[in-house]
Amino acid sequence: MKRQLTEKEKEAVQKLQKESDGTLKCFISGEVIGENDVIEFDHILAYSKEGETSLENIRVVKKEYNRRKSDQSLYDVRDNLKLERLFEAKNNKIKLQDIFDLKQVVHKNISVKKQNGTIIIDDGVDKIEYPILFDNLLNVNYFYARIKNKWIVNDDEKGLQPRYIVYQRLIKLRDHLKTHPQLAPSIARLIDNKIKLFDGQHKFAAQILNNQTDLDVKVYLSPSKPEEGKQLFDQLMITNLEAHSKHKQIPFYTSTLLDKLSEIHKEFLEKFIETKPPETHTEENLIKFLVSEQQYSTSEAKNMLVSAIKIQAKELSILKDHIAIASRDANYPITDDLLSKTIFPNTLFLTPSKAHFKSDYDYRDSEIENFKIISNLLVEKGFLKEWIMKKRNTTLTNIQLKSRRIWHKGSVLTWSPYLKDIIINACNMMTQDERDKLIYRKQFAQEQIDRISNCLDRLFNHNLWDEPEGEIDNQLVSAQKQDELFNRKGLTLTFVLTGHN
Repeated sequence: MKRQLTEKEKEAVQKLQKESDGTLKCFISGEVIGENDVIEFDHILAYSKEGETSLENIRVVKKEYNRRKSDQSLYDVRDNLKLERLFEAKNNKIKLQDIFDLKQVVHKNISVKKQNGTIIIDDGVDKIEYPILFDNLLNVNYFYARIKNKWIVNDDEKGLQPRYIVYQRLIKLRDHLKTHPQLAPSIARLIDNKIKLFDGQHKFAAQILNNQTDLDVKVYLSPSKPEEGKQLFDQLMITNLEAHSKHKQIPFYTSTLLDKLSEIHKEFLEKFIETKPPETHTEENLIKFLVSEQQYSTSEAKNMLVSAIKIQAKELSILKDHIAIASRDANYPITDDLLSKTIFPNTLFLTPSKAHFKSDYDYRDSEIENFKIISNLLVEKGFLKEWIMKKRNTTLTNIQLKSRRIWHKGSVLTWSPYLKDIIINACNMMTQDERDKLIYRKQFAQEQIDRISNCLDRLFNHNLWDEPEGEIDNQLVSAQKQDELFNRKGLTLTFVLTGHN
């Protein structure tokens, strides 16, 4: 049986892992381990795969990163984390060059020479020679070879390589190719002394992750005449696009929301869908799965889902253009923190749904469409496009001053709760369940949109926002004074909903 480490052994492992300056870093993430961090001691090679229980096979890791280990080696988990961070940093827009950079593959220029029916490629250190073949359909020469990875570049000519690398597919291919041969080569074209890969980049990237330096590639020789080279390009582009449109795989994820999950959570989602019966596929059961089988706390699991809902709402709405990238950026009127405290909780359904994925009652996609509508109205009715940063010794126009007042943090904290009642009123919500779910419902009808629009007209065209500079601006400085100010000036919920106080 797997034995537990004694305290003395744990101390010995930590001592072995400490840096020369005394810091202890997580073996998976490379992050410094602080006093408040929860750590675990685990095998580099999993015990379930006959990993040694000796201290040399044990490392210290942060618990949050070790949860995903399963029977993988810690090296694999560490590589996965590096990949996840790369995909997140690039917003999932990953090409082959990004994998090269991650694995520190340095490109080498090559010389190409045709001689006696063969092609010779040389970079001054490595050299290959292969027979040239002829493709009767494309009417061009080509060759098969084990190509050095350092000779390859991504074929980024417009249209030929339209796809980005998909994380899950890359990971599966990487793991498969560790123990299986690559049956089909990647495809490239040789042009201007460059070997440009245009198909099979997932296979190629997977092999790079497996530290392979020589890979199977079929290379077309682009004709020297421009018109013939263009003809080859067109033929390859048509073939490639058809292969990835008519014959593409069915997308795995069930909704746009789930595609916003971080890569680690997508792995768990895939496992949930593959291992649990279809009738249990709900957000609520996904949370239970994360808690019971992936060792997440209930709050951590719910926060994962809530984060995905918020990210999707923000990225797909017009509000995105007005949100600060950094937490404190005076060049923008809205921050993520302000959204999370004000607009999100008064519009979105931030609770795991019991509806089955993609059923008639799964309203996550229509919720986002409804949020887009509300966002458009907030920007239009709230004069958000007129907002500019206040600078010393500058005078704002009346509309600019009004916009700054409306979108002052204290103001938003005060009027944002009105949104919930506006939506309830516009949609004639009678039950508590409807009121809890708000815009998690079928897409708004035009009559409902008009009612929301009328309420926002009353909210943002109230004379409070147009008063002369002075008292109101002093009051807006303090968020604690907003309720009293709104009530005293008559900008109440009753007025917004009915036009009367």
